[in-house]
Amino acid sequence: METTETTYAEQFSNDWLLVAENDYDTYRSLLEQEGDSVSAISDNLREKWEQLAGQVVELVEENINPIAGLFVAQMLQGQGSTPFDLIARRVLEMKAEVSK
Repeated sequence: METTETTYAEQFSNDWLLVAENDYDTYRSLLEQEGDSVSAISDNLREKWEQLAGQVVELVEENINPIAGLFVAQMLQGQGSTPFDLIARRVLEMKAEVSK
């Protein structure tokens, strides 16, 4: 029996899209993303994620403790471009589906 393993980037993008595609406002904002290239959409989404992750880390450090902040930072920050490229490809697919 053949098994396939999901990469961390794939899992992250799947989880991210699960939330985004099931919230009407977020879904609409994805369809309104500027640009028609993977890189433009990916860069924009990654920048927004990094800002959010930074805010979460700051809150955890201030309200829980610095070590907890380090754990959260390790999990949320520095995802790189791959998961956001995957998300951007899905956004372009969604835009194409809507414009049919």
